[in-house]
Amino acid sequence: MPDRSVSSTGSDSVTAPRGLFITFEGIDGSGKSTQAESSFRCLIEELGEGRLVRTFEPGGWAGGETIRSTILRGDLKSVFTETLLFLADRAEHVERVIGPGLTSGKLVLCERFSDSTLAYQVFGKGFPREILEEINARAGFPRPDITFWFDVPVAEAIGRIVARKGVPDRFEKDGALLERIRLGYETICSEEPERFIRLDGTAKLDHLNRTVVTKILGMLKESRGIS
Repeated sequence: MPDRSVSSTGSDSVTAPRGLFITFEGIDGSGKSTQAESSFRCLIEELGEGRLVRTFEPGGWAGGETIRSTILRGDLKSVFTETLLFLADRAEHVERVIGPGLTSGKLVLCERFSDSTLAYQVFGKGFPREILEEINARAGFPRPDITFWFDVPVAEAIGRIVARKGVPDRFEKDGALLERIRLGYETICSEEPERFIRLDGTAKLDHLNRTVVTKILGMLKESRGIS
């Protein structure tokens, strides 16, 4: 599995209050990984490598590959087992990667976070929302400052997956499940329009990239007075 978790250690970091937590969401095949990578590279040019952390879920921490493999390729029968594995992975991820990055004032860019669990396991597979929210509250998981949701039609997303991988994993090949998940993201967006930004995932890649980077830099300027 390629290591997409990047924590840079350049000498140009600036002491700052809590960093910004930026998440990238969408159904499989929505283009969120491409946009996370391109945004990360553009922000390095603007801010310097020492100001950024790029990571992902599940498995975006040293040792997380086993949980990731179990979730994505295992034969899990219970949505409770699946959800609790995602939450266990998140607890370590926050402790080892996300929390330290935010404490040191960095911009943390993360592919998937708590909204994925809400969309996939609650809206997609029926896990009780109240239980998930209770666990999230007790765990003290950080709330993203902004979330970019790349919305694409399910049929197009599946076509992209097949073109890229040939054989989808167990989440990617279920069109009905992906449609419920997409509608779940739509619900989250309606509930939190200030944080949750819907973007047309079928738009040109460079247009999406400019939109994301401009928004992030604007938030940074507003929160820290950076020109």
